[in-house]
Amino acid sequence: MVYSAVHHAPQLVVGIMREQILPQLYELAQLNMERKIDLGPFKHTVDDALPLRKAALSVFSTCLDKCPSSLDIPAFMPVLAKALADVEDIQLQSHQIVHTMCARHPIPLVAAADSFVKALEKTVNKKKGQKTGTELERVYEWIKSGLRVMLAMSKLDGIAGAREFIDFADRIRKSKPHAPFLAAVENE
Repeated sequence: MVYSAVHHAPQLVVGIMREQILPQLYELAQLNMERKIDLGPFKHTVDDALPLRKAALSVFSTCLDKCPSSLDIPAFMPVLAKALADVEDIQLQSHQIVHTMCARHPIPLVAAADSFVKALEKTVNKKKGQKTGTELERVYEWIKSGLRVMLAMSKLDGIAGAREFIDFADRIRKSKPHAPFLAAVENE
């Protein structure tokens, strides 16, 4: 319901966004409700909070477009850093949010850049394992998405002060395994 209100009639929620909606969104975006299911010879982990985390990030992303003045962006940076280290679907959503913020809200991104390094490094160094076909293509797209974030953030004014991020970006640019991915992303 909040998503629909933000998307279609943002003026309805702007007044209550900071006090009532954002705290709940931040909490949902970090909610973790994993449980193990015993399937006989092996166990399977189910994350019941995954749809809630996706929805919370969707609402925040829509708020960036429809009512950015009602957001507390610096307070969202730790949530975004955690989302960048989440499962693949959440990471990809987070990558889109970072791209949007690079153009509209670069200052909070620069301030939080070092907190994104560990998650981005894990994404761009994703192991391919024994994957083939569409699974392998999906891993490659995931890696390229992380590289797009790295490249977009590398162009932000003031990013030179984020030493850990700059070191990470330099390592990736000099890495031979990442060269074809970087070339593909830069040529898009």
